Amino acid sequence: MIAPRRTATSVLAALILAIGSLLSACSKSPNATAGATTPAHVSLRFPIPIVESGQTTFYVAEDKGYFAEEKVDVKFAMGSRELNPVKTVATGQDTFGLLGGPDTLLVARAKGQPLRAIAVLHRNSNFPCLLTLKSSGIAKLDQLQGKKIGFYYGHISTDVLRNLLRRNHIQYTEVDVGFDYNQLIAGQIDAEWAFTVTGGLELPAKGVEINIISPADYGIVTQGYTIFATDQTIKDKPDVVLRFLRAALRGVKYTVAHPEEATKILLKRDSTLDEQLCLKRQLAYNTVTSDSDEYPPGYMDRAMFQSTYDRLVEEKVIEKPFDLGEAYTTEFLEQIYRRPFAK
Repeated sequence: MIAPRRTATSVLAALILAIGSLLSACSKSPNATAGATTPAHVSLRFPIPIVESGQTTFYVAEDKGYFAEEKVDVKFAMGSRELNPVKTVATGQDTFGLLGGPDTLLVARAKGQPLRAIAVLHRNSNFPCLLTLKSSGIAKLDQLQGKKIGFYYGHISTDVLRNLLRRNHIQYTEVDVGFDYNQLIAGQIDAEWAFTVTGGLELPAKGVEINIISPADYGIVTQGYTIFATDQTIKDKPDVVLRFLRAALRGVKYTVAHPEEATKILLKRDSTLDEQLCLKRQLAYNTVTSDSDEYPPGYMDRAMFQSTYDRLVEEKVIEKPFDLGEAYTTEFLEQIYRRPFAK
């Protein structure tokens, strides 16, 4: 009779344990990574067709296993004029997109594209600028009166720089030069668009002495790299969005803390890159990367989007007003950092 009692006791204990485990599992958040049994396959479209330091944080997240820990399998895809992030994400070709700033996303939203930012990596980055040759003696905006200026039509910098020149009543001639700086170097144009972290570093590395004219010095502040997805993805796959973003932002923190190692991870994607220039560029990115208690990685708020929106409306790039709150969401950042963000 003793043996049966022991068996019954063991069965009862096992039953209680099983029920407790079931209740514990049910109490977990549906967004918890532990609930993912198989990796979610997603893709991220970069804004340019080449490997560059602006992508480093994502490669770091991959190589350090952050995406794997979140059970997210990420495919990276390069952008181009034909395969730009806005187009590929809006059409469902890619899950996430990366843009040089929120400007392009706001323009797309104004045209009815259901795209929404989930993080901004560089707060008040002020990447867009104008470059002049030091030998030209042009170092201030008013010295560009009546000059030729090179733009890259369709690039995010164009509307920023046009706004800068218009506000300051500069009359000038536009030349579409794309990414080519040869006309500037040859003196065929007087100034040319650039990002401070690209052309602003590449030309000096080649021995070309330059001046940088920054819109920020004239009251125009711009934001940096912006991660976005469609409204549908955010609604239907919030757990995937959360896991992807959490891993990506871990990559941001590691890159800021370990720029040399992060640069070597970047070079694994393209060994032909100049390591010293990449490191210099990474440090420049890191300088404007949000990474503090007040502004943690990915931080964004309405003020950042409002100033961009107002500038685009002023330039008549956005002609149809819309609710700015629909262009971004801080819900995932709030879950990651467990605190509310400014709306």
